[in-house]
Amino acid sequence: MFQKVMNKVGSFQWSWLQYLFFAAIVIFDIVYIQFPPLWCRLLLVALLAASPFIPYIRRFTVPAMVVFTWLITFYAVQFIPNSIKPKHIFVNILPTLERIIYGANLSELISKHTHPVLDIFAWLPYGVIHFAFPFIFSVVLFVFGPPGTLAVFGKAFGYMNLAGVLTQLVFPTSPPWYELSYGSAPADYSVHGQPGGLARIDTILGLNLYGTTFGNSPLVFGAFPSLHSGCATIEMLFLSWLFPKARLYCVFHVMWMWFATMYLTHHYLIDLVGGSIYATLAFFCFRRYLPVIRPGCLTRLDYIDSKIPVKNTFGNFVRSIEMEKFMSTLMMRENMDTEAVTMLSNEARHSSSTRYDSEDDDATTVFNSDYEDTTSTFQHIPLKAVGKSQPIYVNTTTDSGHTSAMPSTTTSPTCSEPSSPATPRSDYYFPPNDLKH
Repeated sequence: MFQKVMNKVGSFQWSWLQYLFFAAIVIFDIVYIQFPPLWCRLLLVALLAASPFIPYIRRFTVPAMVVFTWLITFYAVQFIPNSIKPKHIFVNILPTLERIIYGANLSELISKHTHPVLDIFAWLPYGVIHFAFPFIFSVVLFVFGPPGTLAVFGKAFGYMNLAGVLTQLVFPTSPPWYELSYGSAPADYSVHGQPGGLARIDTILGLNLYGTTFGNSPLVFGAFPSLHSGCATIEMLFLSWLFPKARLYCVFHVMWMWFATMYLTHHYLIDLVGGSIYATLAFFCFRRYLPVIRPGCLTRLDYIDSKIPVKNTFGNFVRSIEMEKFMSTLMMRENMDTEAVTMLSNEARHSSSTRYDSEDDDATTVFNSDYEDTTSTFQHIPLKAVGKSQPIYVNTTTDSGHTSAMPSTTTSPTCSEPSSPATPRSDYYFPPNDLKH
């Protein structure tokens, strides 16, 4: 039943309508964004609008248009006037639901016991892997996935994050660090973000990295859904689809991210479940557009059906970005090679079938039927004879009636084979009158 609903949702063809939707959101964002200057914002919009017409670049920007829309919207939230934002910020709803559903505030229980080793263990997925992995994973999908996989991932990833940011904007909720700092006091948009448990990482590193970053967060009250959880879940769903043997690690990776977000007091468990639900819905909506994985294909170049071998080189990976053009080039080369082979084959067949039968009574040429002529049409290449046969004699009758032996083309002194019996001053030379016919 669930899959049928996802198929109906996924079967809706946005086509160009989705870009009108993106344009409407971006225009709304551009109106309220105060920095950078207007001309910079318009230049950015112009570049995005022109990117679908630029070869190679368009293969990345068109599927990622929803990702750009999400990033611009996330940045623009800080400039949206409070007068048009929701008046009420939900402070107690998430911890209350957590206690009702799970029987306790798990984030509070996990974050009570801290240790520098646990701090590093939680910091890696939340503060490092979360920001770096999407770029690394995109390269993995491009290189090892079937052609078209990266585009589907980009759309699913972008829609999931855009839906999450819009939910956070219209349904503002406070994170666990707010409860630890302010209790159940009503919240307002003047409150700045806090790094939570990441403040201990700043102390360990001797920096003020996360304190500054989260202190200037454009979306402070965006606990639900957790996009850290959503990103980790959708990335692991695609990873397990491409590499089924990695499913155990995929489960561990999501659980690792869940522990980190609660330990660092940035999300409740219900936020994490919500983020994973968003990711799962996005994955199943777009899974029907994923290409088929062909057994035995290691990289995207292995999916190219061509008689011309395609090596796994950097240049070929770049050319495969424009797959239609790359395939057209390979087909042209294949046709040219086929025509060349056909011409050579016809010439070789014509050469091997030629027999010289002289009608002159004074000259007779006799060929041994067991001999294989390997000279073919390559007259300019000194090829070795491969036939195992008796010597070849070309006998002519002179005016005086005597029979003389002439060296054949394959037993001449220029041949790489041993000397012919018809070659003078050789160890196997016989006088003309002693030759046996």
